Amino acid sequence: MAHILISSADPLQAEQWKAALTPEHTVSLLSHLQNVDEHLSQSHAAILVIDANLLESDISPLSELIQPQLKILIIGDHWSDQQQIDALISGCTGYCEAETTDKLLLKAINRLLKGDIWIQRHLVPHVIRTLSELNHNLQASHDRHSNESRDKLELLSNRELEVANLVKTGECNKRIASQLNISERTVKAHLTSIFNKLEIRDRLHLALFLKETNPSE
Repeated sequence: MAHILISSADPLQAEQWKAALTPEHTVSLLSHLQNVDEHLSQSHAAILVIDANLLESDISPLSELIQPQLKILIIGDHWSDQQQIDALISGCTGYCEAETTDKLLLKAINRLLKGDIWIQRHLVPHVIRTLSELNHNLQASHDRHSNESRDKLELLSNRELEVANLVKTGECNKRIASQLNISERTVKAHLTSIFNKLEIRDRLHLALFLKETNPSE
């Protein structure tokens, strides 16, 4: 059971989301994004769910909310692919449509807690490519980083490399487990080891790491 913080301008909508998540998690409601930091420090929330209406088409305030252990899920109304990509680039870990079912919302939350991202699979390569382009401002810096990255990759076992490369293609833990004929718990253990060895925080940055290390792939 995790602590989920929901911030929405619509009390009825917030209550509906809360009802969908309460059977498995502890949920707190917040009517606006002001003083979110204070609530996060007090509650130690694992996930912050944000009603996109609070952002008013401006995701820049999200940069102030990004924390290493905090997952941020935006619930919007038919955001474009580019808006969803921009949200993940800004540091969010998922996007859901407001019309999604309660069951699917709970699934999204649980997937985020497992270390997945929640976004349309076909958008994952676009997110990785955009982040990679942003990080390539200086070729010399990129070359140095690539050499360091290749050295770090040698720390991974063969199985960890298999898991990492499947993450790069956008696969979730369940599909990785199925393809490698291992349990989801084992996949999660491998990911924890990979993150620690490569000193990165999540699967999106793992995919970016691999993309920059092998830009031709």
